[in-house]
Amino acid sequence: MNRSIRRLYLTIAGGFVALAVLLGYWQVVAASGLEDRSGNLQTAQRDRLIDRGRILTADGTVLAASRARRVDGQRIFERVYPQGSLAAHAVGYASEQQGKTGLEATWNRFLAGSFGTEPLLQRLNLSEKKGADLHTYLRSDVQRVATQALGAQRGAVVALDPRTGGVLAMASSPTFDPSAINTDFASINTQPGAPLLNRATGGTYPPGSTFKVVTATAALESDLFRATSRFDDTGSFSTPGGPIRNFGGRRFGEHTLRAALTNSINTTFARIGTTLGAAQLGATMSAYGFGERPPIDLPENEVVISGRRRDGQLLPNDENGADVARIAIGQERLDVTPLQMAMVVQAIANDGTLLAPRLMQRITDDGGSVVRQHVPEDLGQVADPQTAAELAGMMQNVVDEGTGTAAALSGLSVAGKTGTAETADSGRNQAWFIGFAPVEDPQVAVAVVIEDTPSTGGEVAAPVAAQVMRAALEG
Repeated sequence: MNRSIRRLYLTIAGGFVALAVLLGYWQVVAASGLEDRSGNLQTAQRDRLIDRGRILTADGTVLAASRARRVDGQRIFERVYPQGSLAAHAVGYASEQQGKTGLEATWNRFLAGSFGTEPLLQRLNLSEKKGADLHTYLRSDVQRVATQALGAQRGAVVALDPRTGGVLAMASSPTFDPSAINTDFASINTQPGAPLLNRATGGTYPPGSTFKVVTATAALESDLFRATSRFDDTGSFSTPGGPIRNFGGRRFGEHTLRAALTNSINTTFARIGTTLGAAQLGATMSAYGFGERPPIDLPENEVVISGRRRDGQLLPNDENGADVARIAIGQERLDVTPLQMAMVVQAIANDGTLLAPRLMQRITDDGGSVVRQHVPEDLGQVADPQTAAELAGMMQNVVDEGTGTAAALSGLSVAGKTGTAETADSGRNQAWFIGFAPVEDPQVAVAVVIEDTPSTGGEVAAPVAAQVMRAALEG
């Protein structure tokens, strides 16, 4: 009898322990996930009572704020976006019906006031729930120029401060007005061009010849090549997958590695890739961040990993048997985001050190005290400072006398690289430009992609980059 009672006691006790564990899990671990689900009526009602913090640019322009009004005698708040579509993809939206995206989602705990001692005071009814303000690295002048320069073209711009990793501009076209999400979501979501997609972090494209910067990094770091290394181009380079030829069928004869980057000579970079092999080129790709999610402060589902894919699956950067000659010229299943390519030029501009890209600069509470401050995060040394300087000089040549002359800025030195990746539609390209300025003291690194255009990267992407860099340097 005693044994039966003891067994019953242990069963009941075990049940209470299991129940406590489950309650703890759902109330603590999974609570935030449940609360953030769109359509959660309890969360929606709670959010109406929160004076949500503002999201501001580095120069103080308000991108998101809360507006108070009274309903049935109760003071409630609604989210407003005073600048309309400016930086909409980075800021995101906070919607009762559609949930939260962008910075609104990433920094929700602070914007909603659920940090520090404030939640305790609010539970004791000692204070109204007031969110913290999020100050970004975004600059309204640079963001406006990036948006206007893209115009009606589908594409994206990412501009970084190479010294901090701060995002000065993040533009994606077509765009949307977050103020209309609650009322016109279905209409926005069905518009041509997928305006809700953040092409800067979630759009992937073959990088074309911009990837030659990565190949050049691997070449210089290997000590097998220098900028003055000489090659002889016959107009074709044989590979198991068929010959690789230069754009327009051109033949360059004897030239240096510097000239190969300046004139974007496919055959030379295919030869370099073959010499380096998958392991060495793959190691440089990994150092730049290919194959890993860029650690930017945006929701995970809004940031795509750059790299090689087969049937939707990410492939190792150093895969055995890969067509290294074609990888070296930006082909062979390579898909990259503008953010990733901006990180590539950021590292070169920063003496070879890669930094984590970041939108949040600091977060301040209602009294103006800083509760969170961004500290530049070093992701590793991609290249020796001497290699980075050599690359910068080679890329400056591209803008001074090569394929990137449209990115030149009067009175300023610019380093860059163009790219023109063909699509399945004959005569239509994905046009690229990546670069930074000024070369002697880099203050802005930029990546631009223009989708589905009959033009080249030098013709349509480089001029956009020039406008964005000038805005960043003049501001």
